[in-house]
Amino acid sequence: MLKYVLLYGFLLKGLVSQAQSTADIEKTIQDLEQIGVKGILTADTSLLTQIWAPEFMVTTPRNTIAPNRAAVFKNQKQGLIDYSSFERVIEQMQVQENLVITMGYELFVAKHDLQEAKAGQPTKRRFTNIWLKKNGQWKQIGRHASIICSP
Repeated sequence: MLKYVLLYGFLLKGLVSQAQSTADIEKTIQDLEQIGVKGILTADTSLLTQIWAPEFMVTTPRNTIAPNRAAVFKNQKQGLIDYSSFERVIEQMQVQENLVITMGYELFVAKHDLQEAKAGQPTKRRFTNIWLKKNGQWKQIGRHASIICSP
């Protein structure tokens, strides 16, 4: 009987510590997502380089694929990612060991007319972001964004 009580105690402790580590991971990813928002708003490629892996791949709202971080930076230099405001709301997060997927919506206001958004008008889009823990650091490796409506 004592063996079962001890076994139950160890299992319970393991579940509690797993829940805490999941909560810690979720907080870390939420913070990184907001760093990304700040980096986009300020066009801070140094900041974005810290959180985006070199192989960061994006399906853009323009129905194109940016195959790596350099391609995303090129889009940014071309004025395709240039917002006066930008907000990201995470609605769901899934943690699986060294992989995290976030999903939700974003509201942004473009500074200039874009194919997918008029300057000065709020635009709403859905997003999926993929994070991978590599060498002890979380890096965003993938993203999909689709315009859904103008609020």
